[in-house]
Amino acid sequence: MRRYETICIANPNLDDEALKGVVTKFSDLIRKKKGYVVKIEEWGKRKMAYEVKRFDKGHYVLLDFCGFPEIITELERNLKLDDRILKYSTVKIDEDVNPSELIVEEEKTDDNKENQVEEKQIESAEEA
Repeated sequence: MRRYETICIANPNLDDEALKGVVTKFSDLIRKKKGYVVKIEEWGKRKMAYEVKRFDKGHYVLLDFCGFPEIITELERNLKLDDRILKYSTVKIDEDVNPSELIVEEEKTDDNKENQVEEKQIESAEEA
């Protein structure tokens, strides 16, 4: 299996539920095609470098996943057809990966990030 990252820019006028629906649609598509979603990051609404379809802002979403090359064809076809998606880009990160190892590794890094945030909160509370 190969590892890919897809960054999507969604319509900035979407509410939270509609945005979650978009993310769910594409993550379910990856799973349906026997791929594995490693992580999904919603970066929020940001200003774009240039206007796309008359929008200067967009909701940025990162999909990190593993799968076979056929997934990319189907995913990009669906991204192109969805009116809520302004722009997208897919990049191959690695050639031969084990998805279960990546998912475990990602969970560990998430736990470390949570622990660091908790430690900083405790330190700031002690200083006050």
